[in-house]
Amino acid sequence: MIKSTHSIKILLPLNEVMELFKNQDYFKFWQKGLVSSRPLNGSPGESNSTREMRIKVAGNIIKMSEEITTVNLPHLWEATYRTKGVVNKQSNRFRETETIIDHKIIKTTLWDATSTFKFTGFMRLIGKAQPQLFKGQTLQHMQDFKTFAENQSDFITNG
Repeated sequence: MIKSTHSIKILLPLNEVMELFKNQDYFKFWQKGLVSSRPLNGSPGESNSTREMRIKVAGNIIKMSEEITTVNLPHLWEATYRTKGVVNKQSNRFRETETIIDHKIIKTTLWDATSTFKFTGFMRLIGKAQPQLFKGQTLQHMQDFKTFAENQSDFITNG
């Protein structure tokens, strides 16, 4: 088992972060490697909904399922991801705070994420040999989301 916790500050108020985080049309901008996703059951983005995802990892396409287990936004969002040999339980907590930038107080969002990876079969060896591969994955998604959120005009075209 591998457990990791990461924190990141996004220079936007919580309500703006939530609008971007929840919008599935924007996943392609910050979930690197996401090739496709399709809902399997439930209302997409809501508790107890599931979707199938196809993700490109190291040149291969893997199939993964996502089950959203808790939605209490804007403060908590949890999901479980499953693929062959790996189960990842993801807990994301958000809170608004204030930061001083250029002598101005701005509202920002603190995002804390905890990932717990459990392995079976051959993936146990991979998990033991390369734990950073899994620990770094969550932080990379967080950093990619921060870049997208703070620079969304570079990603989204209105026309």
